[in-house]
Amino acid sequence: MIAELGVKSLRVDDLAHDLAISKRTLYEMFGDKEELLYHSIKHLFQSESREVQTSVGEHLSGIPALLEIFDGMMARSAVRKRLTENLAKFYPELYERIMTENRDFGLKMLRERLTRLVEEGLISEIVNIDLSITMFYYTSMGLMRRHGRLVLPNGVTEQDALRYTIVNFFRGIATLKGVEQIDKYLAEKITK
Repeated sequence: MIAELGVKSLRVDDLAHDLAISKRTLYEMFGDKEELLYHSIKHLFQSESREVQTSVGEHLSGIPALLEIFDGMMARSAVRKRLTENLAKFYPELYERIMTENRDFGLKMLRERLTRLVEEGLISEIVNIDLSITMFYYTSMGLMRRHGRLVLPNGVTEQDALRYTIVNFFRGIATLKGVEQIDKYLAEKITK
């Protein structure tokens, strides 16, 4: 309901009715609407992330799996963007809490994956993982926050620009074996 209605339009009465429980029960469980929103949005974001990673893990590994995860997350970005914009506007403290936790969760997952890719010989051992993660995070977030305001060549979407940035970032830290994986993945993606 939160994804459909947005954080401001969601009424606890309607949610309780939809769940077939009393409004009082919801308040006993969560305390207030903000805490209900917090747990619901956190669950939504983490469920989406796990769902994308699980579906990717079934058919890809290495750097292509990471690229496919980012593609999956970008495909879901419209709902996330709408929710986070509403949160920032109507619940700024909750917005900061969720964004900080979501960032930390994402960076932890990325650190684990990059460390594994170094161990597999797909990312160079001399790469500073923490610096790479920081640069990647702020570059990609900068692009996403400029949504609707990027001036791009004709025919290039913002999602294309973000994908291009992500692919080239990983090319820059990959070993030759990793670059070969990226090239093979991109070639297969183009022919689909």
